[in-house]
Amino acid sequence: MIVKSREYKAVKKQNAKSENNTCEDSLFFVGIRCDNNFSAMKCVRWIAIISVAIFCGSCNAKKEAVYAITDPYVNAELGKTPKLEEVKVVRDLEEELKEEKKEPELITIEQKRYFARKLGVPVSEITNQKLYAYIVEWEGVPYLYGGNTKRGIDCSALMKNLYQEVYGVELPRTASEILLHDEQVEPFRSTEYLQEGDLVFFRSGNEKVMTHVGIYLGNMRFLSATESKGVQITSLKDPYWRNSYRVSGRVKSLVALQ
Repeated sequence: MIVKSREYKAVKKQNAKSENNTCEDSLFFVGIRCDNNFSAMKCVRWIAIISVAIFCGSCNAKKEAVYAITDPYVNAELGKTPKLEEVKVVRDLEEELKEEKKEPELITIEQKRYFARKLGVPVSEITNQKLYAYIVEWEGVPYLYGGNTKRGIDCSALMKNLYQEVYGVELPRTASEILLHDEQVEPFRSTEYLQEGDLVFFRSGNEKVMTHVGIYLGNMRFLSATESKGVQITSLKDPYWRNSYRVSGRVKSLVALQ
């Protein structure tokens, strides 16, 4: 019995030593050294505490990573790794910037198609929505010499009103005054150089002054207020307009904006 008791104690002591060694091996990598007095239960407890700490730390790191700026160019300009409190984070920043840059729709897709047919161009070329929204409001208004409202308007009043509302440009009241205002309008003769926003001037019969003015839209089409049909889009290729066409003018302030 004494021999067995001694053998039992020896085995038990060997098992405890083995447990301590296992504990010491387990905690050695985290900088905690176990000795013979460090029980297996304490070992397990320390392992649990350290595991929880590591897990929480990794969660916080992941949480911060969601909001941290990772663009290397931004970090390079900052000269350091930005801290969470130093950066204002916007999720899907690029998408939000695209939405901010996108201009509000002033005309519908059906209206774009209508003007594309009128001008004989693809829908993709109807881009100046402010201009075409203005035309939507005024197309069909009857002609009235000296008029300046939707009850009736003449050609020069239409141009004056249009340029003010669409481009923020103040033009003189009559066609001749607009053309002679050389500080503001650059005249040219050839229709080859016409572009959207240019003025087109006409003179009928033996008149010595310009008798009609319109705004060029594209593909040899222009908008004006005519005596026969009021505010409408017509073609420079029409025999009447081709024969009475005299000169075009480019508003200098619009060139600066392009």
